[in-house]
Amino acid sequence: MNRETSYGLVSGAVRAGQSCGARSAKTAFAPPTEGTSATSLIFGTENQLAIAGTPVFDGAPIGNLAAAARKIASIDRVDELIAAVPDLARTVCPDTSAALLLVDADGASQILSSSGGLFDTQCDLLLAAARVAPEQAGPSRRGGSGSGAAGARSLAVLPLAPGQQEPVLLVERRGPGECLSEDEIEHLAVYASAAGTALARARVAAALREALAREAAMLRVVSDGVIAVDQAGTVRTLNEGATALLGVTRDEIVGRVLREVPGLAPLASALARPPDMVPDAIHVRHRRMGIRLQVHEGGIVATVRDGAAEQAAGQRTAGSAARYTFDQFVGKHPALVRVLEEAKRAVELDLPILVSGESGTGKELLAQAIHNASSRASTPFVGINVTAIPRELLESELFGYEGGAFTGARTSGHAGKFEAVGRGTLLLDEVGDMPLEMQSKLLRVLQERVVQRLGGTRDIAVRAHVIATTHRDLEQAVRLGRFRLDLFHRLRGVQLHLPALRERKGDVRLLVEHHLKRSADRTHQRPVKVDPAVLAAMEAYDWPGNVRELLNLLDSELGLLPAGKDVLSRLPAALSRAREGGSSLSAPGHTARSEVLPLSETVDRACRAALAHHGGNIAAAARALGISRGALYRRRVNGFEAASLEVSTCPLASNPHSDDAGQ
Repeated sequence: MNRETSYGLVSGAVRAGQSCGARSAKTAFAPPTEGTSATSLIFGTENQLAIAGTPVFDGAPIGNLAAAARKIASIDRVDELIAAVPDLARTVCPDTSAALLLVDADGASQILSSSGGLFDTQCDLLLAAARVAPEQAGPSRRGGSGSGAAGARSLAVLPLAPGQQEPVLLVERRGPGECLSEDEIEHLAVYASAAGTALARARVAAALREALAREAAMLRVVSDGVIAVDQAGTVRTLNEGATALLGVTRDEIVGRVLREVPGLAPLASALARPPDMVPDAIHVRHRRMGIRLQVHEGGIVATVRDGAAEQAAGQRTAGSAARYTFDQFVGKHPALVRVLEEAKRAVELDLPILVSGESGTGKELLAQAIHNASSRASTPFVGINVTAIPRELLESELFGYEGGAFTGARTSGHAGKFEAVGRGTLLLDEVGDMPLEMQSKLLRVLQERVVQRLGGTRDIAVRAHVIATTHRDLEQAVRLGRFRLDLFHRLRGVQLHLPALRERKGDVRLLVEHHLKRSADRTHQRPVKVDPAVLAAMEAYDWPGNVRELLNLLDSELGLLPAGKDVLSRLPAALSRAREGGSSLSAPGHTARSEVLPLSETVDRACRAALAHHGGNIAAAARALGISRGALYRRRVNGFEAASLEVSTCPLASNPHSDDAGQ
């Protein structure tokens, strides 16, 4: 250490040339050692002396410094370290008083610990020295003000580390006229640097102990079993719930490979699978358990629940778990890629999302992917199919009811889906089929962000993210008066349309290969291939059931494949009929050229087309069809199913007694 830059005087504290005996705080400042570790410097010096043949005694100055450095490095708790710093400083430099002082940003001071009795230097001068020590002695003030530092000083001010809010070590030689030598100050500076390093290490250790204790407490309060394994399958920790469910103790399992623990091989096999292929439940030691896992860089954290409790929880909360992610969508068609990119940008928007598309295109899968990619991934995902619940019960399912609201209601009441999902995601599946009277109530909930239980008057805040799906053309349903225009605009804060499979036939091959590979992984068999002729027929087929139909057909063909064969060479019946021009199902609005429609269906389609063309104007549509307005109205009211059409034999314009006269 350069002595000319190691010391400075407190500006204005004393007159130049005042003697040490006046106790006017001629003060030596020394910065913390930089670069080389202070402890290694001390031990290296001691080793060099020993090699050179110079005996190192405990009472020698360098021996005292080495002993103090070893002792300070062995303490790993902050409070013990703070108490020991002044004591050990007095072993480095005997016959002194020492104190550890902390000065905060506002200038307030606090004595953390002290040893050796009171200081002779005035208190205000001590505080002034402590305040300016980091500035005077820091790396940025080498050779700063206060020259005339040559010679001994009575008081040494030693910051443990750079920074305004780090502790400062004060060491004063006791006795009138006694001073610290330059060698003693240098030894104290090295010791202070070693103490600062030990203090920083102790703080890190304390923060780590606190984090571990906090995580352990969190595991104890979780009712589910939690187990963590590393990438090698070795158990790192588990909570009491997991030990009770698995029938083991911590000593039996922690530190062991999970697969090698007797009876836990099924759990190890489940954790070794890809997340999307983990079963919802497994059997461990003749006990059914629900399992969920989260993969991270260091391994896997899994929760296990008793099978009975898992089933009861599923019965209490209607809906489905969100298992799908964006990575599970297969296809490279620009229309699909564009929809997925828009969906990814919309995951954090607090707007309703409307997903449209034909049946089987993956609307609910997209809703689950949006949920899992958002910050709501840890919250519930609850889906409700509007068409699967009778309209009399739909309101109570969505909004809940108070006790005694209707005959058969629970006396304790029931929370609706909007209330039960909390901050999670609520999926309204097939919202296009919702009854008109329910549409107005849903609109109010989405607008006001509050819901009232059936039979109640209390407003309950709605925090759920709403995603609606439909296979219907809602714009046409609005024109026909079957869907509210205001609700339509409210739902489509973000509108996503999944293309039909026939619109992206280039993805058929990718879907087939992906599904066959997943099936092979699931059954631990070789992947099955598809004969080129069969694959070509699949690519030419229109797939009215879209991706769902394709995957179901592949599963059927795999199940019927003879043992020992690994090639699908038989043309499926649906594809064979389509190739021969026979009847096959078609998607809505997509009729095969060879299909012959019943007369009633043909009439219904003509009526719908006329109403759509004339914007729902019954009179204009009836004139275009050449029928009476009453006949068209009756057919519309009955869903284009029951009423027969009265076809006019002459143009309506020439019939003065027509229902449409004068319109």
